[in-house]
Amino acid sequence: MDDAQVQREFEALVKAAFRVSQDVGEEVEEILRAGREHPLDRDELERLLTAVVATMRRNQEAMADLAARSALEGDIEEFVAGVAEARNRFVGRADGPARMRLVEHNGSKPAPVSPRPRFYGREVAMRGGWVRTTDIQLWDRNERLEIHLGQFRERQGRDPEPGELLDIMLSRMRLAGVPDDQRDDQFEIVELARSIAANGVQRPPIVDLDGTLLDGNRRVAACNYILMSSGDEFGFQAKRQAEWVYVWQLTEYATQEDRDAVVVALNFEPDYKQQWPEYIKAKKVYDQWQAMLALQPRSPGPAEQAKMKRELSERFALGPNTQAVNRYIKMVEWALDFEEHHVLTRRRDPYEVQHSASRYFQYFDELAKGERTGVAFTLRQNDVLRELVFDLLFEGKFRNWRQIRDLKYVAEDDDALDEMRKARDTSDLTDAQEHLDDAVSVARSSRAAARSVGANSRIEVFVDWLEQVPPKAFRDQIRAENLRRLLGALQLVSRMAEVVLDEDGP
Repeated sequence: MDDAQVQREFEALVKAAFRVSQDVGEEVEEILRAGREHPLDRDELERLLTAVVATMRRNQEAMADLAARSALEGDIEEFVAGVAEARNRFVGRADGPARMRLVEHNGSKPAPVSPRPRFYGREVAMRGGWVRTTDIQLWDRNERLEIHLGQFRERQGRDPEPGELLDIMLSRMRLAGVPDDQRDDQFEIVELARSIAANGVQRPPIVDLDGTLLDGNRRVAACNYILMSSGDEFGFQAKRQAEWVYVWQLTEYATQEDRDAVVVALNFEPDYKQQWPEYIKAKKVYDQWQAMLALQPRSPGPAEQAKMKRELSERFALGPNTQAVNRYIKMVEWALDFEEHHVLTRRRDPYEVQHSASRYFQYFDELAKGERTGVAFTLRQNDVLRELVFDLLFEGKFRNWRQIRDLKYVAEDDDALDEMRKARDTSDLTDAQEHLDDAVSVARSSRAAARSVGANSRIEVFVDWLEQVPPKAFRDQIRAENLRRLLGALQLVSRMAEVVLDEDGP
């Protein structure tokens, strides 16, 4: 049956519907109109047409139009299949990717997900159904694996095979730069597998029409972990439960905007899952920010930049406030400086450096603070100190982020800098942290000493000013809060001064 013939017979079917009754004809027309505005997938279309044709057949005796009668003669399933196939060609889906077929399992048949799920404020049509776990391929463009995949391609000169991608997810493939405490289960698959063994997969993974996994890499990897396990932890029932996965599948009419909404909503908005590392999120925001700047015909001013950042913040589900966007941009800028230092100056492996930048990414938030007088300003002005900090950060020698805040004082003291060099040069972590503590202590002592210099001259200036203040200024000009602070300070000084003067005698 060619397209023209199917089209003629379909038109005859509509005419026949009106001949049965005005109500039936209007119902069929409404179905067609809805199908144009909200396209159906093939299964939905076949069910719809089967019902329409069955209705027409029940009323065949009332039809006088021969063309309409011929459309209804013969095998009903063959006719419906022909119409459905023609419609697929009309909307240009015949040459699309092969479709992963959802199947019935445990009495649950494939069906549209209703109500339609919303992702980042966007309704996305989906169908729910079952697929074998081993038929689902992990997504090799998942940003969570960006560093790992780049590292694999650099080493092997190719993309990983599905089994190798699973080995990366299950931490069975050793990659340089992955910290020792994460080598056995970096993506926390084992704990998730135990939950699935007990309760099943609680949230359906989401796949594209061709089976591309848009969300659920960890859940699918955990099911594979159960199936591959040879120990006693996961028995027959657990393996049976992990063998099939209920998924949500995008329809053939899904757009790229639909796919992006799914990915952004499920990785930027809070949820009960292992979120993307902060480093990966920030890099995505930073890269998009650079792309937005590149599209501008001229350098945008402050007001225009603020507007662009608000748009960027909302695009990544970070809300209307641009604080997170600004923070991410600054952190990534420092992370890029860190990576450049270690790759170009220290000649380290770039992927090992990226692993380190991801692991200590929160420290870049502290390094970025104080662009005028604080840590950021000091490090920008002092190359020696900045490189020392980058070396210590790569080796994980900072005890906590509070030590970062005192770095602006370390730069002013040679003894403190020497302690930092000792911390960098030692291979013992405990010794390194003690040297860093000493560096901070030396810097604080020097700062305290600096504050005491010139005390006499400062007191003289203050007393002269205080003696010249008109009495009415205390009533009319000085705020009550400041008066209370002044009174408290004078009382404190009065007691200390009396003690010292008593010791010195008249």
